[in-house]
Amino acid sequence: MPLIIVLIGFLSGCSNLTPTEPPARVLSGAHAFGTTALAYTADGQRLLSGGFRGELRIWDASTLRPLGDAHGHRAAVRAILPLDAGDFVSGGDDGRLILWHHNRIKALAEGADVTALALFQGQVVSGHADARLRVWSSENLARLRTLPLDGKVVALSARGDRLAVGLDHAILLLDPAYSTRKVLVTARTPHDLQFSPDGRTLAAGSWFRLNLWDIASGTSRSIPTEHNGLVTSIAFSPDGRYLATLGRHTDSAIRVVDTKAFKVVRRYQAHELCGTAIRFSPDGHTLASASDDESVRLYRPEPEPYFSKGAIPSAH
Repeated sequence: MPLIIVLIGFLSGCSNLTPTEPPARVLSGAHAFGTTALAYTADGQRLLSGGFRGELRIWDASTLRPLGDAHGHRAAVRAILPLDAGDFVSGGDDGRLILWHHNRIKALAEGADVTALALFQGQVVSGHADARLRVWSSENLARLRTLPLDGKVVALSARGDRLAVGLDHAILLLDPAYSTRKVLVTARTPHDLQFSPDGRTLAAGSWFRLNLWDIASGTSRSIPTEHNGLVTSIAFSPDGRYLATLGRHTDSAIRVVDTKAFKVVRRYQAHELCGTAIRFSPDGHTLASASDDESVRLYRPEPEPYFSKGAIPSAH
């Protein structure tokens, strides 16, 4: 009997019974076996998505009409980095780094599995599973330098003259010369590390919690969330007022919190399977999420979202 009670409690906690809002649009079957990466172009006109089998798709961000596919990866796409003039870079589990012009391959490099991408000081920076950071020309993917690290790169984020490199138990803050200026210690792997729009804060997801670091002081905060598992992806709204979080294990839920009190202001329906990526459009009017359920979902947050009745619970 005690075991049955525990199981009932566990399952009810995993079932996301909290009232939620449906997405405005669902692109079902966007990628067979799962959508693994998302990115908006800087002008907000296109949405780029990558799949488990290595294909990339280009969508009109306004109409969500497919504009074309790009094929060059042999395994899951893990990161997409938009550039200028219709170019973008993708990296995946096949160790391929590909520079695309629209949907045609412009340059290709091969090596260790690509885990993260960032644009820093006009250069493409890639993180890899072989504990290396590599820097490339954004024009032709000519390799400019390789930096050995103390572990696998799990996330990258760039803002101004700082590049944040997420490792399992530390975050390195690099300057334009790629020298380490500060080390932020973390007890939890920083999933989907992101600078706030003003560059003053770093945020990342972890199991049950949202973790924040103040760049100037190096101090950190760990904030409980409504997620019943790993917070796998996060995204700041362009104005910095909100932060969206996506769960991977157990609930695959989507929450939007304000960045002052960290109260929930939006709750969206969970994906049917594990969540993989969440991103705001550059104008902040659209939120896109991706999942192992093969879909891409779109949400239309109102200009002034409603606030929940209470702060994020501190159960975990």
